[in-house]
Amino acid sequence: MGACAQKIASARDVTEIGQVLDEVMTETRAIQHQAGRSRDELSAAQRRAGAAEAQIAEMQKELDEASRLVRHDQLTGSLNRRGLEEVFEREAARAQRHDIPICIALLDIDNFKKLNDTLGHQAGDEALIHLTRTVRQHLRPQDALARYGGEEFVIVLPETTLEQAGQTLVRLQRELTRAFFMAGDQRVVITFSAGVTPRAHGEMLDAVLARADAAMYEAKQSGKNRVTSRDIAQTSDGETPQAPQ
Repeated sequence: MGACAQKIASARDVTEIGQVLDEVMTETRAIQHQAGRSRDELSAAQRRAGAAEAQIAEMQKELDEASRLVRHDQLTGSLNRRGLEEVFEREAARAQRHDIPICIALLDIDNFKKLNDTLGHQAGDEALIHLTRTVRQHLRPQDALARYGGEEFVIVLPETTLEQAGQTLVRLQRELTRAFFMAGDQRVVITFSAGVTPRAHGEMLDAVLARADAAMYEAKQSGKNRVTSRDIAQTSDGETPQAPQ
């Protein structure tokens, strides 16, 4: 453009000025055309970037869902064994770090086989979903519910003493007997038996669950729809061993 200005300044007549102006217009149109192409290329690049971001977001969503499924039971939506282990490790480490109690409850739906045989497996699935939904509604945000296998569930109760854990399970039993689910045109009420125990410092999940399982078996033998607590020091018969004389 500077060269064109010099040509205009040195032009001897209108004809030469017109020629210079034609050159200016030609260059201007070329610049406009190039600018238009640049804008189009920029818009296309922005669209490609937007599409790539959307694809990445969708992939992340799918990864999150896959991760959730790996840690959750697909029927009930509660944690599965892997999810339970992760929660237990995290909460056990926190309990040990801050010297706070943590309890584990193992519960089993009463007469589940009879329910399946009488009303069908669909009703059995509905019973599992119903228990999960009811229990979740009455647990604290920091508590965790996991399906352990079949009709057995585990509840992780952080910052909870054995006495408090027992009270929590009794309250859950009460809430469950107040609710029902429909199996066809039939109202069905279910109950569960549970064993509750604290975790000792350094104790692994399997050891805690074994003690909770023994307590749950005792609850079943006592008439079902019961909660039995077992402390760390208790023997298999429920008694606290005495020191030798």
